[in-house]
Amino acid sequence: MRFRLTLSTSSVRGITIPLNYQYPLSAWIYKTIHSGDHAFAGFLHEKGFETGGKSFKLFTFSMLDIPHGKFTIQGDRLHITASEISLDISFLVPQAMQHFISGLFNNQRFRLGDHNSQADFLVSHVEMLAPPSFTEKMKFKTLSPLLVSHHIEGVRTAAYLRPGHHEYERLFFDNLTAKFAAALQAGLHVNKLDADVPPETMQLKLTSDPKTKGILIKANTPQQTKIIGYLFEFEITAPPLLIYTGYYAGFGEKNSLGLGCCAPLSPQHHTST
Repeated sequence: MRFRLTLSTSSVRGITIPLNYQYPLSAWIYKTIHSGDHAFAGFLHEKGFETGGKSFKLFTFSMLDIPHGKFTIQGDRLHITASEISLDISFLVPQAMQHFISGLFNNQRFRLGDHNSQADFLVSHVEMLAPPSFTEKMKFKTLSPLLVSHHIEGVRTAAYLRPGHHEYERLFFDNLTAKFAAALQAGLHVNKLDADVPPETMQLKLTSDPKTKGILIKANTPQQTKIIGYLFEFEITAPPLLIYTGYYAGFGEKNSLGLGCCAPLSPQHHTST
């Protein structure tokens, strides 16, 4: 399921939040789910859906969608003058849970920020988004940075790959098929993929120049880390169920931190900040 939250603020002078708002926003999503289902929230946060020694949260969210001309970036702060902004949240969950989870967010009040700046929001509207028609070839636009990485032996930190790197496509699909396997193991998919689908029939084609987007996690703390994703448009060729998995659970890595949320380019575009 995917739904769009309208976030309202009553400030007439505008609000200021951290430019790196993804981590506290992710924490609020966990907290909101926890308020209605302690067990599911704990499962998502501590364990996730597992397969082959890997664990996936199977949810993602977009960057904040702010009307054009209604924001400015001031150092590591984001100043917003719009009275309403929006946020897309996407979960790969059983159909029976969809209305329950979306209902948890309606009329929620929350504070987003850090010790330097904070802002209060009200979820004034929740809109369930109609699913796209999934086909073997689709075009997407990232609504939040898409991250693909690999580990180099002897190096402590991961190498974040730029789209077009010779290993990018393989790692992208390795991650996506692992997510599908985790969802299948959890009973979230009825149909299995054809085991004989040759990897070479799955393709990822860039249709725009990638834009680098770095994000600080736990910014201004001793635990601060920087991750790097990219914003771009792409065409994907793969079994529809695999694309379905990426659409709802997120493409690439670290989806629960608000990375890899994508939307079909047709029939409409979506712009975020």
